[in-house]
Amino acid sequence: MNLSKRTTLLWLGQQKGELMKSLKPQFETLRDWLKLAQDKPAIDQALRKFANAQGFEWFTYLSVHEADVYGMSNYPAEWQKHYLDSGLAKVDPVVEAISPMRGAYAWSENGLPVQARKSHRTFFGEARNFGIRSGISIPIFDGFGRRALFTFSSRERKPDTTMLADAYSVLTLGAFVDGYLQSRNDDGLMSAAPSPLTSYQLECLAWLLQGKTNDDIAALRNVSRRAVEFQLQNIRRKLNVVTTYQALGIAIKRKWI
Repeated sequence: MNLSKRTTLLWLGQQKGELMKSLKPQFETLRDWLKLAQDKPAIDQALRKFANAQGFEWFTYLSVHEADVYGMSNYPAEWQKHYLDSGLAKVDPVVEAISPMRGAYAWSENGLPVQARKSHRTFFGEARNFGIRSGISIPIFDGFGRRALFTFSSRERKPDTTMLADAYSVLTLGAFVDGYLQSRNDDGLMSAAPSPLTSYQLECLAWLLQGKTNDDIAALRNVSRRAVEFQLQNIRRKLNVVTTYQALGIAIKRKWI
């Protein structure tokens, strides 16, 4: 190998090493900021500053477990509301790409991490109206099938993928942010769609939480047991869960009851 080629390879190796080390000190700074954060505005500011330092305009934390979808972001409020109220997580290709076989990944409207479908194009057409064109997403996996994403996004046609060079720190960052946000009990920290359940259905769940049986609820409501079971069936369908216990867990966590 001639000297020139060897020098070039050494330089490239050094540059790669610098990229691999670049995220860690910023990650440590983020941890300090979040440790001092006392409320949602402070948390939002810390995550936004970190996203900006990586070359992105927006950050998004999204937790997805069947119909239980909620998160935190500095996206325009109108887009956040439309995304959650319309259940767009079901057609979001960035969410669809979450897989234990894939680490953090880059995406753009012209470079999806999954096979493109018409629904994906429609989704990005709507996102583009708010300037959202590309980004990087970090998948997170928790117990009992809960998944989450920590995403940085921008108006650029192609995202800056520098931070993906440090694969370990990127995944550690995602796990840390997930653990941090899940451990907070701040009211209004997370945004979510309003309850899809009727007041009657919420009442049924509230009685179940008090230890009442289906027969008890039927007697309290002066209806048949079959009528109560019909409502519970509709609750499971709306929340896309298998058991009433799952539905009850979602209702409690989302503070619907």
